Amino acid sequence: MPELDAAAILSVWETGAGLRPLDRAVLLLWQSNAEADDIISLPLAIRDRWLLKQRSATFGCRLDICAECPNCQAGLEISLDADELAESLVDAGPEDVKVADERVAVRSLTSQDLGALAVVSSESLVLVTRRRLTGEEALSPALAEAVDARIEARETAAELAISLTCEECDAAWREVLDVAAYFWAEIAAAARRLMGEVAEIAAAYGWAEADILAMSPVRRAGYLELARTP
Repeated sequence: MPELDAAAILSVWETGAGLRPLDRAVLLLWQSNAEADDIISLPLAIRDRWLLKQRSATFGCRLDICAECPNCQAGLEISLDADELAESLVDAGPEDVKVADERVAVRSLTSQDLGALAVVSSESLVLVTRRRLTGEEALSPALAEAVDARIEARETAAELAISLTCEECDAAWREVLDVAAYFWAEIAAAARRLMGEVAEIAAAYGWAEADILAMSPVRRAGYLELARTP
C-alpha cells in the first residue's frame, strides 16, 4: 500500500475536513490509489485492513493507544503493531444461513451499505440491513431471525477488538479500535504540523508551498532548523 507523502496528507485533509467519518475512510484509500475496482464495496474488515497498511506505510507500524479503565478510570497506554493488526482482519465472504429447508446467503457490510443505512430510521434499520445483505425482500420469521443473528455475529467478529487489563485494579475489558478515526486524527495532526513548517520555511526563504512539500522530510527538517537559527 503506497504511503501518503506530505502533499497528499495536506490534500486529503483539506478535502475530507467537511466529510463524514465514513467518507473520510474511503477518501484515504482513494488518495493512495488503492488497487480496488470499487473501494466503497469492500467488506469493512478488508477496508480497515487496507487502512492499517496505508497507515503503516505513512507513519510507521507502531500504534500508540490510550484507554481508560471502565472500573477505576485509570489511564492505560499500550503500543500495537499495525501490520500485525492488519493481518488479523479477514473476511470470510458470503455465508449461507439455513433454517429447515430454507437457505439464504449473507454478505458482509460495506462502506456503501453504511452510507445507505445512515439515512434509515431506527425502526427500519434491521429490516433494511437484512434486505441489503441478503438481496431478499421477504424471509420467513425463523429464517429472518437466524439471518439477523448471523449478521450481528459477523460484524462483531469483523471489529478490531483489543483485550486490555488494568494494572491498577486488574479489571479486564475489550476496546474496539476505530481504525479510520485513529488514522484520520493522525492525518489532521500531521497536516497542521506541515502547514506550520511550510509557513516558517516560506517566510524565511520565500519558497512556494509545492516546492517545500516536495522536499524529503529530512531536508525539510534541515531547512526548518536553519530558519529557526538566530
